[in-house]
Amino acid sequence: MHAHEKHIRDYLADHLELVESGLRLEEIEYHLPNSVGARGFIDILARDRHGLWVVVELKRSRDSSRQALHEVTKYTELLQREKALRKDRIRSIIVSTDWHDLLTPVSNLAREWGHDLQGRKITITPDGSVLACEPVQLLPEPFEHRPTQVHIVCFYTTPEGRDRGWERIVALAEEAQAQNLVGFDFDRVDEQDRVVGNHALYYAIGRINPDLAELQRGLDVVPNEGEEDNPYYEVPASYHDCVAEYRASHHINRGGSLAVTIEIGNPDKFSALLEDRLWELGSARRTGAYAASDALTDRDLCNAVAGHDGQAQVLFRGSADPRIRQRWATFIKEAAEPLTGNKDWSALMSGWFADVTADSSLTDVRVSIYNPCDLIQTLLWGLLDPERPFELYTPSILALAWDSGLPHRKTVGALAWDGQYRPDLVKRIRMVFSEPMHYAVYRQHHEVWREDPLLLELLGLRYVLFDMELDTAAPRVTRLQVLEEDRLQHVLGPSCDSPYMRPDGNLYQITDFVSAHQNEIQEFIDEYLKLIQPF
Repeated sequence: MHAHEKHIRDYLADHLELVESGLRLEEIEYHLPNSVGARGFIDILARDRHGLWVVVELKRSRDSSRQALHEVTKYTELLQREKALRKDRIRSIIVSTDWHDLLTPVSNLAREWGHDLQGRKITITPDGSVLACEPVQLLPEPFEHRPTQVHIVCFYTTPEGRDRGWERIVALAEEAQAQNLVGFDFDRVDEQDRVVGNHALYYAIGRINPDLAELQRGLDVVPNEGEEDNPYYEVPASYHDCVAEYRASHHINRGGSLAVTIEIGNPDKFSALLEDRLWELGSARRTGAYAASDALTDRDLCNAVAGHDGQAQVLFRGSADPRIRQRWATFIKEAAEPLTGNKDWSALMSGWFADVTADSSLTDVRVSIYNPCDLIQTLLWGLLDPERPFELYTPSILALAWDSGLPHRKTVGALAWDGQYRPDLVKRIRMVFSEPMHYAVYRQHHEVWREDPLLLELLGLRYVLFDMELDTAAPRVTRLQVLEEDRLQHVLGPSCDSPYMRPDGNLYQITDFVSAHQNEIQEFIDEYLKLIQPF
């Protein structure tokens, strides 16, 4: 430490109130032993008025300020180990004359670190006298311009009309402070006579900075009472977390997108559109932060709009490394979102993630979830679709874990059946939905999931998880997991006496249920087709 720095250190040690009111000096140049590396010396070790330990690290020049992060993290760790303290019992304060190179990395560390970290800027005279010591305002977390769940689908009769519609949408969005839009063109490639517009524009509104949201107050975006014909009269529940973006979408549609018709979208609807053989994905459109970014590919934005970053309500696909703790914690939350409303799978997958987290040998995890919470939809759409197999419509989970590239665990989620034939199947469905219109109303208001558990119980169906054998030609179930009376039940081995297990060691699944009730299900389908047309 240079002479000037020692002078400054000693002065601050004698006048700790300049750094923070209530600090009490413990020691100058506090020695820290280190059995696994270089030792260290804390410039000033103090205690605050609440008894917490405070590491004060002093840096005077720009060059030395770059060392501050290394030293403060090292000394804090060594102090925690030496005194056997919890993280929340240690604080750190970096004192520097120059924050030009220090502000950004310290701000990042302060947000993510387990210890409290603050900064002070000192002003000194040429001889090292301290004139002022002021708190440093650290940078806030960078604003994330991710696509929200506020999605709109516009249909046009021509590609040129779609281009003009996009220009209009962008102009109206700017008026509403929605500067970040991402859009995708879809063109109808078959059965064009079944839709009004064969050229669709699907767009999502990116997050609006809260500072800009205040500028929306002058917009006329609140629907007038009685506007039942307005497609935005009833606000979707998912929009309550995106108030500013919803207001922008309403302003856009009031101003007119030049479309022949519009629909509300969502991440799951976008995913379904991507897989729909009748529609072909075209080019992407971008504004604002999305247009300016070279790091975001069209595929990145497509995945974000589809909810692969955690906004999906029904469909989720993603992968992560459990060893990268922060990303792993976020990944678990993202995978849990589409399980909302499914008590059984939520609890079972929570246990699965806990098992994986506890196994330090695992290096990669991939999870795929499809959870519509709508058995009626599964049966109607799945059994009537001539193009896609029924299994693609059934609720499913596939969770895979690897150990250094080698398969370690394969867990499957499915609807299991108890194997009991129910000749009164239609009557049981009517106990939940008295008639097709009853179901249609629930479906329109996205409330079917509330009644789905009762329907499944009446039909002997249950959401379960089961582990499968690895590296075998005919894999069998090795462990079945069921939630019974809110308690996780593990049933081991294919020869267990669970009602959901077949004699051959495999599971009774919904396909077995359908095969056993073909006549009853056909009666149910005929009744519902009088009101509902899936395709």
